[in-house]
Amino acid sequence: MHSVINELGFQAAAAAAAAAAVTSNMHFAAAADSIESENLEISIEDCGFMDPEMQHTMRTIDDANEYPKFGWVDITSEFMSACSELNLGELAQDMLFGLFEAMSAIEMMDPKMDVGMGYNRNDTKPHTFETAVDAGVLKLNNLPHEDLIGIFDALFACMVSWLEGNSMDQVLFTCLYLHAPAKIEDKALRSFCHAVRHLIIHIKNIIISSSVNEEEDFQLYGNSSLLANEESPSASSIGGLLKESEDELVRHSKSSNQPEDIMAVVHRLRFMRHFYQSLYLFDFAMTNSVDEGNINEIYKHLNASLELIPQIKKTIEKGTQPIPGSDCPNPMGFSPRIHDRSQPPTFPRSVKMRDRPSSLMFLEELVQRLKYSCKIIRMRDYYTALNFFIEFSRKSGHCILSRSILQGLFISNRRLIFGSMQIKDFLWDSVRAFNNPPVMNPKNVLAADRDIQVMLDNFFKYCSSTFTQFIRICGFNRARQRDKLARFIESFDSIQVEAARLDSQLSLMSSEKAAEGNGAAATTLKHSAQFATWVLYNCFRSMMLYLMSGFELELYAVHEFLYIYWYPYELLIGFIVSALTRTENNLLVQEEYADHQSKLQAGSNSGGGSSKNRPKNKPKKNKKQQKPYRQEIVYYHAMLSMCGGFYKAIGALTKDGRIRQPMPKFDNEEIRFNRRFAPFANLTSPPPVGYEEFKTFREHMMRPPSSEIYSIAAKHFNQARNALESIQNPEQEILDMLQVAKINYVVMNVLAKGHQKDLKRQPDFDFSKHRHFPIIKLN
Repeated sequence: MHSVINELGFQAAAAAAAAAAVTSNMHFAAAADSIESENLEISIEDCGFMDPEMQHTMRTIDDANEYPKFGWVDITSEFMSACSELNLGELAQDMLFGLFEAMSAIEMMDPKMDVGMGYNRNDTKPHTFETAVDAGVLKLNNLPHEDLIGIFDALFACMVSWLEGNSMDQVLFTCLYLHAPAKIEDKALRSFCHAVRHLIIHIKNIIISSSVNEEEDFQLYGNSSLLANEESPSASSIGGLLKESEDELVRHSKSSNQPEDIMAVVHRLRFMRHFYQSLYLFDFAMTNSVDEGNINEIYKHLNASLELIPQIKKTIEKGTQPIPGSDCPNPMGFSPRIHDRSQPPTFPRSVKMRDRPSSLMFLEELVQRLKYSCKIIRMRDYYTALNFFIEFSRKSGHCILSRSILQGLFISNRRLIFGSMQIKDFLWDSVRAFNNPPVMNPKNVLAADRDIQVMLDNFFKYCSSTFTQFIRICGFNRARQRDKLARFIESFDSIQVEAARLDSQLSLMSSEKAAEGNGAAATTLKHSAQFATWVLYNCFRSMMLYLMSGFELELYAVHEFLYIYWYPYELLIGFIVSALTRTENNLLVQEEYADHQSKLQAGSNSGGGSSKNRPKNKPKKNKKQQKPYRQEIVYYHAMLSMCGGFYKAIGALTKDGRIRQPMPKFDNEEIRFNRRFAPFANLTSPPPVGYEEFKTFREHMMRPPSSEIYSIAAKHFNQARNALESIQNPEQEILDMLQVAKINYVVMNVLAKGHQKDLKRQPDFDFSKHRHFPIIKLN
């Protein structure tokens, strides 16, 4: 609370408080009358007012049986006297005056928070649709083309501002035409406004059903009565209305002296038609099922929308432009302050509307993201789907609509994958695609074994909720992902136990089959560690996502980089590589076994024939063995070397005194360490690693002179470079990592030779090239 209090401002606040007190007294009087009418006798002491002074005041009022019409009391001197006892930053607290009331009092009469401060007494009341029409400031017919272009472009900007998290009331419904589009006589404007209103409904449906939004992403609720009151055409007829308006304008353009202006309106109507149809079909697919026909139709509309945006950009200047310095997105058709009085008291008042060129750029990028999200229907197993979600989140995690559509396409409202497949069946197919356990092969002798099938079915039912939740978490914004992953990682522990139990049961059955003399069944069950490997791999992926997201969100201090890079270098990445290598080895063993069985079967089938008449088989070329995860293993080897390089580089810089450390009395490294790795503490695998273990590793690493540690770091960066260069058809992220590795290799070699040895200035860590691995820049 400020130590200097404006007396005039205080009087206004005191007046408001006194008015609230009068209202409260009136409510109490009404309640007292109600109690009297029911002949109930309740003592004042029973009402909770134990203060004797308050009880005396209430009895006096009750006896008088009439209340003053005006209860203004000047308490300025008492208030100032009470405030003088408070120090700077202190707030008064009482049973009926807590932190919420204190913050509301501070916000009172603040122009940024108090809507009433934005008005002067001489200001005219904001226009509604009816008053604007009566005053002649809102045209309903014969609008010039420049007005139509300006209104349409302003509505595009309002829609983008809404999708970026602003209130629907403060952006979209400042357009008066959206309040009553049925009363608009101009056909093009009427159909466009109907389309915008229906678009709002579809977008809200998509975001609500996907449930990957947070309060900072999107504000779902506004003045819903504005959507409910208007009699509008059905959602399926909007496209036809827009098409009629287009065709009529195209006919007019053929006989017009300025066909370019008319076609500029047509392009906007056409874009709205295709964009609306695509979102309408998205909403329909998420409610029912996702099939190739729907997706192809959506693709067609999105491509048409994308082709129209450049033509719209060229004609922005043909429309009416917003007045410089004004909050109004367009001179006609908008009333920016129409909803100010209907907002809650603590609503954010300041809305920065997008300008028109950047709004169209946002829409262009949005259409491209929606096209990319449609590719999820090609992902037919969990491994590829998870990779797609992680990649989509990295590239488009800021857009709530595209994230929601991706989530809704993958898991429909009916909680089915693509609207048609049970989650446990999808996971069943996913494990077969990941490491192909023999017991899940339909051609295998044990495929019909009822006991094994029941065990597998129960296991996948148990896994369903956890693995679905992992996909859902990848649909949230990047900051919320980390928060949710911290609580989610622990849920893998129980699934690890179930996977280990399933593996042990299959192993026991293998021994029983071998004792019975059934060698084929015993061999099938022998390679049964695939289920634990699959669960562990996904657990390690979630841990890696959690740990690396801290760099992207700038949560780590530079002196913390040492143990953040140490954990994946010494533990986590090694486990991931081990899981993938084990999976590849299992696939190779199964492939060799299948070849052996096919040869035996071919020999038995041809055993009775004459060797002379038997056709000689052509010698087969060496069959290429399956190595589906080779590229990923190489990538994780590169990450291992990158983490090792940064771990050694930070260690050497710390030893040279070039990393700023927090003051000991304000810091405890062990507490920091434990908090950073707290989500991993309850996991059985990988086993939790304590601070003392980290200290042992650090002491061992920092024993050599710093020049030698710099040389080891350079070696790690060089190994990362070699691994990344071996990846075929690298994506942009790989190329960025490669550049970081090359630059840091040079920097470490320079430091190893004693450059700036006596300088104690901390280097800069530039994350602009890669979000997890910075370029080390010497000052």
